[in-house]
Amino acid sequence: MAWSSDAGLSGGPVRHPAQAGAFILDWDGVLVDTRLDFKPIRQKYFGSKAQSERNTSFPISTAPPPIPLLEAASELPEALREEVMGEIRRIEIEGAERATPVAGVEELIAWLDGVEAVKGTGKPRPWAVVSRNCRDSITLAAERCGIVLPAVLLSREEPYVKPDPRALILAAERLGVNLSDCVMVGDFLYDLQAARNAGIPSVLVRSSGAEWESLADFAYATVSDFVEALEAFDLTGHARDRNER
Repeated sequence: MAWSSDAGLSGGPVRHPAQAGAFILDWDGVLVDTRLDFKPIRQKYFGSKAQSERNTSFPISTAPPPIPLLEAASELPEALREEVMGEIRRIEIEGAERATPVAGVEELIAWLDGVEAVKGTGKPRPWAVVSRNCRDSITLAAERCGIVLPAVLLSREEPYVKPDPRALILAAERLGVNLSDCVMVGDFLYDLQAARNAGIPSVLVRSSGAEWESLADFAYATVSDFVEALEAFDLTGHARDRNER
């Protein structure tokens, strides 16, 4: 089941994701599963702070998420910061080594690469990956899962990371599209925050029941459900079910 809010970020109706001119996708949880667990790092280096602090980097009211490790690490003394970042990288690389593709990802990429050709333009729909993970872990996981990465890939080595909206602005610039033509697809709070702060629609996948689900414009239980909705809209010009707008 999918749903959308009654009005878009500008106060008008939310366009269906299939109508977007370009897609910005999160990596882990949307395209691959790496089963990352950062709880030991949060407990070891930040202790009770990890349970008590809210993410106040951007002015959106939500339930308290886990402490954002990249931002928290940036505030530590240099030696300790490098130690924490080394631990984060180790966990990401280990996760990449056991990565598996998310169910439905092959169909999603096929839709992205083929939809415009079906409409007669001969051009695939532009899409990018924007992730908080390190680039090496992304490329390793892609190789293991047989996923061909898009030309535009933004990892945490870039100047900005989600939920900073400038990460999405940069992705749109590198795609050569207007930011307003993009939609953000993710599975976590930071994806939704980035989209809201950038002023573009968001799609949440694989996070049914999350306390911050209401921030998404559309939500789907699985990536496969999302693909089915995209394909259905292509065929009919209408949302798949009455809860989509």
